[in-house]
Amino acid sequence: MPAHIRRAMTPEQAAVVRHQLARTPFAFVGASGGQIEAMRADYNDERAFWNEGGPQMVRTDNMTLPLAGASVPVRIHRPVDAETLPAIIFVHGGGFTVGNLDTHDRIQRVLAAESGAAVIAVDYSLTPEAVFPQAMHEVAGAAAYFAARGSEHGIDPKRLAFAGDSAGANLALTATLLLRDEPHVAAEAAGLDADPSAGQPGGDSAFESTRSLLLYYGAYGLRDSATMRLYGGWWDGLSCADLEVMLEAHYRGAQYVANPYVDPLTADYSKPVPPMFIVGAELDPLADDSRALNKVLGTFGREREFHLEEGALHSFLHFGRMMEASRDVLAWGAEYAAARFDGSSQM
Repeated sequence: MPAHIRRAMTPEQAAVVRHQLARTPFAFVGASGGQIEAMRADYNDERAFWNEGGPQMVRTDNMTLPLAGASVPVRIHRPVDAETLPAIIFVHGGGFTVGNLDTHDRIQRVLAAESGAAVIAVDYSLTPEAVFPQAMHEVAGAAAYFAARGSEHGIDPKRLAFAGDSAGANLALTATLLLRDEPHVAAEAAGLDADPSAGQPGGDSAFESTRSLLLYYGAYGLRDSATMRLYGGWWDGLSCADLEVMLEAHYRGAQYVANPYVDPLTADYSKPVPPMFIVGAELDPLADDSRALNKVLGTFGREREFHLEEGALHSFLHFGRMMEASRDVLAWGAEYAAARFDGSSQM
């Protein structure tokens, strides 16, 4: 590990890296290191420790939804016994290639416990089996579905939010843009009638119901930046080679064509978007993506709150068993969402 990163890590973050190195020869699983099934198995094994413990839920339901032509597993965590709850739709990270409901389960439960809302986790289709825009359509379709039929599942269809980490933050943001700009696509992905005259809510209803976004160290379209040149490697599974492999596998060349769903920094923010809670990690190659998103939103006067976690690596959200910073930013994000469920701000 380069000296400038080793010196800048917080003691808790350094302890996480030592813990990982004691368990495996490499600290974190990256995208460029092996065959896809082996990568996924290694990632699942690595994350198992970090998902132990955490808040207990009153109830957890697992279901499968037909979204954008795929059968998509969905998990709903309920932190309290209530007939109806607002909901945070959670989208996991993993470079579009790894991750599932279990690898991020503790994060979901913490968000639920801290916000008092249900958390709906969407196990979207992964790359390379599925490529852009499939995952985005599934995530947007999930929001459209719960905006239309949430009451059937004890979810308030008028009080939704998104949360995501890394690639999941990208999907949360781009799905929201799709709900705003092409609601019929999301409605079709959810199997809903896209014609408002039919009396069934569509994607536009889902956008109106989305009260906030919680975006943790996401990839928002930068192809080069100072932080990409300074940070990332075997210690966090996000080297330049990892980034290149992930983006090429997911977008299949679409990243070289102007498209706000590929490069959400270029989207039209003169039009309304939900309030955003944006978290970056100081020692993350994607830190400048978070800074850029904060800057773009500010330029257009959009409501947002930005926090840069000093001394933290990419993926630090997982490490709540050893890092207070992880617990803090999840709690702050949950509070941000809860306040906007209560109507404290507008788009």
